[in-house]
Amino acid sequence: MSEARVLPLQPRRYLGLELAGAKNLKTSLAVLEYYPREQKVFLLDVYDRIIGHSDQTGDQALIETIEEATSNEKNRVAKIGVNVPIELPPCITCVRRNCVSSGVCMDPTAKWMRELAKKAADTPDLGINVREVTPYTQRAFEIWARYRILPELHESFRFEIDEALGGNRAPLTARMHYLKKHLGKIPIVEVWPKLAISTVAQALGLPKRLILNYRKPEEGYAARVELLETIAMKKGVFIYDRDLKKLGASLTAFDAFICAYTAVLFDRDMTAKAPKGFPKGSSWVAYFPPSGLPPSRK
Repeated sequence: MSEARVLPLQPRRYLGLELAGAKNLKTSLAVLEYYPREQKVFLLDVYDRIIGHSDQTGDQALIETIEEATSNEKNRVAKIGVNVPIELPPCITCVRRNCVSSGVCMDPTAKWMRELAKKAADTPDLGINVREVTPYTQRAFEIWARYRILPELHESFRFEIDEALGGNRAPLTARMHYLKKHLGKIPIVEVWPKLAISTVAQALGLPKRLILNYRKPEEGYAARVELLETIAMKKGVFIYDRDLKKLGASLTAFDAFICAYTAVLFDRDMTAKAPKGFPKGSSWVAYFPPSGLPPSRK
């Protein structure tokens, strides 16, 4: 068994960033405070609809907001959970030559991805369509999530996985790599809000209707509020009524909260561990195990 992370006893601050395009109103930041002695989490603030004004760019506005949320507590900022890729696909950073013309890819990460997909193709009743691996748009975790995590989830909890350099994700991946230079020494953990909320919901036995509805325009508010109230009650999270309404009214703010809360779980050693043999140097995405108990690293 792996050793649990040893956390200091003073309060620790966690940020959650739901990153959108720099020119729209869908970027949100949530700020949590975790008290180890009491094992309680408090939602301190929610910054919604972060965008530049006048001569200020959207990136400058976001960096300024993060600095505002951490300026007085830099020594207590533990992590920031972000909803976008923090690593590029292996082919993008590969310096090998002629892998395509030779027909043999020597990159160990790309090889691991293809082998996992092949095992999935040979697995009867997987319940997930096996697709061609493209290591110039996909990363190792995306393959792991598709063929190892999604089959563990109830069909109502499954979702379409966005590739790091796919059409929807590529601009955000590029923006995140720019922003990383301005986050200083704040440790970053990647979080997929859809995955995080689906696995938490399954582990807690929450009604399927909440997962089916929480991202919808009409039914979304009530479903998000119920999800938050359940998490708050079962997991020791305190949210003021005004903030509960704010998170319920804004899906992006809700996702920012999930990113921050998952970062807390990560530091408490309550998220799933990378499997044996997972490619070294490949980023892992933090999520709560669907079974409710983190699997062994062995």
